[in-house]
This record gives sequence, structure tokens and C-alpha cells, in this order.
Amino acid sequence: MLMQRRYLQVKDLPPRPDPVTGLPRPPRARGFIGPDVPKDVSLFRERDPALQPSPPPGQSPVLVWYRESRRGAVIAAVMIVLLAAGIASLTRGTAWIMHAKYWGVWAFLAVALVVVYFFFRGGCYSAGADWVARGKKWVKVYDLVKVTSRSYPGGPGVYLRDSGGRTLRFKFVDLSSDRMLWDLTYNGILHSVIAGGARTNDMLRRTLALPYPEPDEGSDS
Repeated sequence: MLMQRRYLQVKDLPPRPDPVTGLPRPPRARGFIGPDVPKDVSLFRERDPALQPSPPPGQSPVLVWYRESRRGAVIAAVMIVLLAAGIASLTRGTAWIMHAKYWGVWAFLAVALVVVYFFFRGGCYSAGADWVARGKKWVKVYDLVKVTSRSYPGGPGVYLRDSGGRTLRFKFVDLSSDRMLWDLTYNGILHSVIAGGARTNDMLRRTLALPYPEPDEGSDS
């Protein structure tokens, strides 16, 4: 016997946090894929309060933010470069390591090390009670008009567009760097989709167990 899927209704939605205090905290969100490590013990996140980003103009205070630490960026860069070196060894043999003929490979790995380091250091994510940002780009998560999931290099992600025309793209793994960051974002997505009727697509609904539209609404990818 097939069981009918039940989705949250408007009356079931968790409350919106207060814009100033951020309370009540949203419940643990579906789809979190990162390690739930307290920020005061994590080795891979920046903890210098001087580097905390400012909220978008006119928006509620920053409740949580994440930026890769120098140590974390170095570890990530070294791991990726070692992976690339391993692939080179499989395709060219290990002779390239000491052979001057392959100096170009060493030059490529050196450049890759620097590029990957600054890639990880450059991504700063932050969220308030009703917004989420990546660097200077941000959206209001309770006023989303479109939320779709897409495949990006490095993993699946989400495209957000709010009623003000602002857009934001991120991979699930990006916001899974911090549990509260994802919880705040997900709560806004729930409200926008279930109460606000934001447009979704099949991939997003399957991933986050969001309601399907009525048959005459169609879907948007």
C-alpha cells in the first residue's frame, strides 16, 4: 500500500525569527551536509571579529557568518594540488617529479595552489534573521519568488531570486559550513515556497522535500 506524502502546510511552518534578536532560532534544517562543529572549536573558520561582514544596507544585524581560515584554505589548497599531482603521476608516471622536462607541470601546480587558496579565502557567507549573503550579493529569504536547485561544478546548489530582483547562487556545501547559516536560509525558503508560492523545480523539491505545485501551475527549472 502506497503512503501519501505529507508536506508542511502554512499552519505548520516554524516561526520567523525576530529581525533584531534572531529568536526563536529556526529548527534544524533538512539538507545540511557539513560537519556540525561548534564555531569556537573549528580549525577551518575565521574567528577574528574584525573580519565580520556588515549586513546589507538597511537590513537586520548579522547573526552568523563564515569565512575559511588561513589554515583551512592552506589545507584545502594542498589537498587539491596533491590530488592533481597524483593524477599527473598516473598519466605520466613518477618520472615527471624530478625531470626538468616537466617544469610546466610544477608551474601549473604552483599556480593552482595560489588560486585555490584565494578561492577558499575569498568566499564569505553571512545571514541575518531574514536575509542571506555571499560577499556583497544578498537576498531576502522570506521574500523569494524563485528557488530552484541546479548542478554546479563542485556539487548541487540553489538559485534564489527575491521580490526585489536580487539573485544569489550557492552550492549546498557552501552554506553547510555552518549549521545556523543553513537553518536560517532554509526556514526562509520554506516560508517563501509554502506561504509565498515561490516557483520551484523538481530537483529542489526532491532534495528538500518541498511541496509540489498544483497540476495547472507547472514547474520552472
